[in-house]
Amino acid sequence: MLCHIVCSLFAQQKSANPGIAAFENGLRVDVPFVWADSAVKNYSLEERMKFHHVPSVSIAVINHGKIEWAKAYGKADIDHSKPSDVNTLYQAASISKSINALCVMKLVQDEKLSLDKDIRSYLKTWIFPDNDISKSSTVTLRNLLSHTAGLNLHGFRGYATGEVIPTINQMLEGKTPANNEAVATIFKPGTKQEYSGGGTLITKKILLDNIDPDYAALLDKMVLRPLGMHNSSFAQPLNKKWKNVASGYDQNEKAINGSYYIYPEQAPDGLWTTASDYAEFIISVQQSLKNNPRALLHQSTAEIMLTPVLNDAALGVFVKEKGGEKYFWHEGANVGFRCSYYGSFSTGNGVVVLTNSDNGNALINEIINDVARVYGWKDFYNPVVIKKVTIPDSLQDEYAGEYRVESPAMKISIVKTADGLLLTARRPEKMYFTSRNSFLLLSAPSQLCEFTADGLLLKEGGRILFSAKKIK
Repeated sequence: MLCHIVCSLFAQQKSANPGIAAFENGLRVDVPFVWADSAVKNYSLEERMKFHHVPSVSIAVINHGKIEWAKAYGKADIDHSKPSDVNTLYQAASISKSINALCVMKLVQDEKLSLDKDIRSYLKTWIFPDNDISKSSTVTLRNLLSHTAGLNLHGFRGYATGEVIPTINQMLEGKTPANNEAVATIFKPGTKQEYSGGGTLITKKILLDNIDPDYAALLDKMVLRPLGMHNSSFAQPLNKKWKNVASGYDQNEKAINGSYYIYPEQAPDGLWTTASDYAEFIISVQQSLKNNPRALLHQSTAEIMLTPVLNDAALGVFVKEKGGEKYFWHEGANVGFRCSYYGSFSTGNGVVVLTNSDNGNALINEIINDVARVYGWKDFYNPVVIKKVTIPDSLQDEYAGEYRVESPAMKISIVKTADGLLLTARRPEKMYFTSRNSFLLLSAPSQLCEFTADGLLLKEGGRILFSAKKIK
């Protein structure tokens, strides 16, 4: 059924844009390394959607600061044979956090909020749940937006149609009918980064208590309308005026109960949007970085937003360097929906990918890599190229056995199978040999393992990470 749906829709959406044609037929399996003596196979988007069992995908490509093209593929609703188009709304899940952060940064720029003021002074209708860890520490909006506030609650499960929707205080306190645990401090604020949707929920509470009691209306006024995101809304549940909406699907392509879940938290996960609408956010930030006076943020404010506080976590976004270029990015996962975006700091390139499937992540990675290939994003996707080496049975027998690592204390097992050697540390992984005595693992292709006279070494960039001795 899905094959027929996707094939027919591809036939309907022919385009003269050569970039689209190159993209649609150039996807590659997302692998960390390729064999030097093997041809790399290209697939069509249609083939990869069928392989990953993803009903539909919506894509917007940004090239040199403008939307180059936007296109949707597949079915927004399988049961009703409803095609997805560029105006179909998808749940943006955790990439909602970036839009929420943009709103906060605009209010900081307007001097209505401070990134470094203790949030306890902002909270008027809820008391921050201090404990022995947090009571002597300042907690700030900068902490909340960068996941450095020391808080728990990674994400939220959502609510099916017909379930009672909790208030924000019930969600913050983990009280019925909320289906999440209470927001709590689990480590000293400012000392480490740990992803916390609960922290983003507190930013919503601050906005409600200090700026506007209607969160969706505030985001519409502060961000969505100014950026021209007219097919986007933070309303939860979504207003019935929106008719062109994707249904979510599980890993078996079964529709989510009620078509989609409700996410009353809003700030961490509640945006409904299109790929081209979301691209306007990326373009606005890029314009800010170039000091464009028409951008929503001043250059200095955007630079603060995109500066990591700890590790790769900036304010509402993550920062990653690929091929010498820096990108701000985020990904998201709600029940039945997966999504991701990238925006470059300096080239004006970017991409937004939205899917209506729990299987979306792998396809999204392949799509983003292919966009990067077509539009020449230098070394964005750069798998390690290695020469395949087959070792004789005698060496396989010699290498099989158990190995002990002293620091960190762990045991490694190598077992000979019909398909070669398997190494088990945390989980079984196939060993890919690059010489008679060295191999790689898919989980860490930048690391090289070498057998020695009495065991093996794990190296990265010439540095020894650990050594293991074979247990006789």
